Amino acid sequence: MNDEWSAKPVNVGIALGGGGAKGLAHISMLEVLDELGIRPSMIAGTSIGAIVGVIYASGISAKDIRNRIDELTIVPKSLKDAFEAKQLFGWLDYIGLDIGRNSLLNVDKFLDHLEANVGISTFEELKIPLKVVASDFWARQEVVFDSGPITPAVAASFALPGIFKPVVIDDRVLVDGGSVNPLPYDLLQDTCDIVIAVNVMGQREPKSGSLLPSYSETIFNTFQIAEQSILNQKFKVRPPTIYIEPEIEGVKVLEFHKAEYIHQQAIPAQKQLKKELSKLLQP
Repeated sequence: MNDEWSAKPVNVGIALGGGGAKGLAHISMLEVLDELGIRPSMIAGTSIGAIVGVIYASGISAKDIRNRIDELTIVPKSLKDAFEAKQLFGWLDYIGLDIGRNSLLNVDKFLDHLEANVGISTFEELKIPLKVVASDFWARQEVVFDSGPITPAVAASFALPGIFKPVVIDDRVLVDGGSVNPLPYDLLQDTCDIVIAVNVMGQREPKSGSLLPSYSETIFNTFQIAEQSILNQKFKVRPPTIYIEPEIEGVKVLEFHKAEYIHQQAIPAQKQLKKELSKLLQP
């Protein structure tokens, strides 16, 4: 650590990227912060990163977040069976089919459940400052929320086009933040000494015997190709202090029932973060 940092408290910020169910790996990274006794000065989140960020910033420890998830996790034979039996990972129990002109799934009940569980409704009530990223659909611009009501901001951040309904705030139509900033570590760089960026998009491989993707795979992976291109350009301009990319394979966007499988795959990245962060924080 340089002399400037050693003379004052070090501000650590963490950015949690989008990636659907793979975003449960964010919890493993937050466990490292808790283990090292580090309370982030600020969190920035996109999509699932915004959801996990809200829960953690509300004051719930990473261990408690994981325990709550484990209690709500039931492994169904398939996503279809899970919806029919209503035995899916707790958050998705609150998501219903809403096939219509602009969305496939309705998340209103989930958002009510989220707000009730964290016990807060505004950014100002959070114990850790949080920035949530969404995309202005018509203006094609980034929108960052850090004050006011939390629920609509989070809903906008994970409103994946074609899957979840866009959110209208102040006459702006907002969709998933990954369209403009899939890993918003840049929002922390001017205020934090150490910036951790966690990319949970993971890897997808073609199924055995067929190189051609399915319809849903085509949609989701094409979106993530664009996200990765955005990240590549950001890294060239100004990389984060610590970059963590858990090698998560075999998990689709809505497969939240694979929580334990995701946590197991995240262990090497968890160890990497602990090692790199501990080294930077040495006096």
